[in-house]
Amino acid sequence: MGRSTKPEGVALTGWLCAIAGGLTVIFGAVFALVGVLARALSQQGSDIFAQAGAALDPLSRALLDHFEAVAAVFIIFGLASLVIGVQFLRMRPAARPALEILAWVTLGATLLLEWVTLTVGKQQADMPAGSWISSPITSLILSLLQVLACILIIRFVRNPAVRTAFRAEPPDSRG
Repeated sequence: MGRSTKPEGVALTGWLCAIAGGLTVIFGAVFALVGVLARALSQQGSDIFAQAGAALDPLSRALLDHFEAVAAVFIIFGLASLVIGVQFLRMRPAARPALEILAWVTLGATLLLEWVTLTVGKQQADMPAGSWISSPITSLILSLLQVLACILIIRFVRNPAVRTAFRAEPPDSRG
């Protein structure tokens, strides 16, 4: 099987990786914008979340307090995913191990963040319940889905047919 023949699932994986990366970049930019607006309003003595009657849990508050770093992480991960997804679609030899590395990093970060979330959740057990989106159950379900996606990606890129398809070949006249 040459590089011209894509194994089943390569196009879908590449597109999903690229789309998720693009959406993550957009989310990071929006998060940065919200952080800038919240900080500007806070400096003027108004807390938009308190005014809206939405008490933030400590983890959400910490993320918003450090929005620059959080937004930068989202944008960097998003750009990496976007570039890797496009290169995976083009079947560049380096894209296969790059996607595996990205999946491992995402897997590790997901497990670490879930541990932090559960630890903070235990510490705030006496706080009033927040919305369903900040619920520890929602966080756990989303984390499990992300872990499952990472495991499936790692298994897919290690598939012998995919490895063979991504092997470097001498450059042809197309460049």
